[in-house]
Amino acid sequence: MYESTNGSLYNKMKALLCFIFCIFYFVGKTESQNLVPNYSFEVYDTCPTGGNQIYYATPWFQPCIYYYNNTREASSSEYFNSCSSNFATIPSNNFGYQYAKTGNGYAGIHLHPDTANIREYIEVPLLDTLIANKNYCVQFYVSLSDTSNQAVSNFGAYFSRDSLLDSTYYHAIDYVTPQVENPLTNMLNNKTNWTLISGSFIATGGERFLTLGNFHNNANTNFQIIMPSLYYAVAYYYIDDISVIYCDPSGIEEITNNNNFKLYPNPNDGTMQLTYTLPENENAILTITNILGETLTTYKLENHSTSLNIKETKLENGIYFYQIYNNNKQVYSGKIIINK
Repeated sequence: MYESTNGSLYNKMKALLCFIFCIFYFVGKTESQNLVPNYSFEVYDTCPTGGNQIYYATPWFQPCIYYYNNTREASSSEYFNSCSSNFATIPSNNFGYQYAKTGNGYAGIHLHPDTANIREYIEVPLLDTLIANKNYCVQFYVSLSDTSNQAVSNFGAYFSRDSLLDSTYYHAIDYVTPQVENPLTNMLNNKTNWTLISGSFIATGGERFLTLGNFHNNANTNFQIIMPSLYYAVAYYYIDDISVIYCDPSGIEEITNNNNFKLYPNPNDGTMQLTYTLPENENAILTITNILGETLTTYKLENHSTSLNIKETKLENGIYFYQIYNNNKQVYSGKIIINK
């Protein structure tokens, strides 16, 4: 059966429009998508059975090769999942007791052994290459293991164009500077709960890999002895729920020049105030979203008022965004940093 010329042309145009739509849809989605694959270590090609198996949580791997063996299996970083038993299970494993922050899996690495500059890291190829001069928000959660007698504050995220894969003995990668790093004054000594590490940075462009760990040698690591009698003379951390997201608010150059809105203080502990000016007889809406673009709360801005007191004390430390809409059009947007 043959198609008429008009029918063939119609179908080609239809396919072309569909293709263009898909491109714009994909671009719009990627600006808000998490660029970290397997960000909560749920996906695995093999259930972990012991230590040194981070490579089971594909595509994660350890960049510093263990025992001079240049293969993906030459790892000393751990992968934990509730599918396992004994050593590598969740919540009770060889390093302590901790439920996953999200789902059923997490990773584990040493950040500061006493005796040498030995380090463990985890690295992953990003889902997309970072764009030059774009702002990216980074978040990940850590928890100190029960068997650790030390805690550190040096925990960072480093983005690179090429992998840090190194076939020499696993050691401190202290020749690079992480773009996002936990503040030195924030000692990561919580063994009960997950602690959020977050920040943002401007990409130089072309970064394709993310590496997490302590990028300082022993002499430059800020550590604290918390249990001197404990057997393990190390700072060992679980890691979960990692995100890297393009976080420039839409139309920031145009929208943030609007002097009718001001939110302060910023950073804050969840208690803040918005001052605003609206056109006569018009109302507006304020929304607060997380870095995934999920709306957490909404406030109505009344025309008869010029300020709004906001109390979001349940928000965890991290980066959030707020948007103001007037007549269903976004007229202002900004970033909120929660630091309790």
